[in-house]
Amino acid sequence: MFTPAGSATASAQTAILCGDAPAPRDPETYWRDIERTRAAHPLFAPLIESITPCAFWDSPREAPVRVRRDIPALIVASTGDPRVPYTGSVALHSRLPSSRLLTLAGANQHVNYGAHHNSCIDTTVNAYLADGRLPARDRTCAA
Repeated sequence: MFTPAGSATASAQTAILCGDAPAPRDPETYWRDIERTRAAHPLFAPLIESITPCAFWDSPREAPVRVRRDIPALIVASTGDPRVPYTGSVALHSRLPSSRLLTLAGANQHVNYGAHHNSCIDTTVNAYLADGRLPARDRTCAA
């Protein structure tokens, strides 16, 4: 993550997370959160609750986007995503009736677009990004 090879993904993720909401600036806030969760999560509490670059960023300049049910979103998910269960992606798709679900079947990964060179996923997402039009129907790609 801290090497040039991992920088593109990590930097984009940081920009997305830091742009969502302001983060506490006081380091004591993070220390209290670590200590509060340490007993239940001795290994990961210090990692997850620690200070991030967001503490040093300006607060977001725009109000949060309000997502309507009719938003034409392309939801990209893999069936074995270790961070976002596939059932959650299916549930989101059912709540956004104008969306399409692009599934990478048989993949145990979180990042699907642009990272693993799956031509089915990359081509479908690239087409959506180029013209803003969703595929005609949901689509499943093989890993």
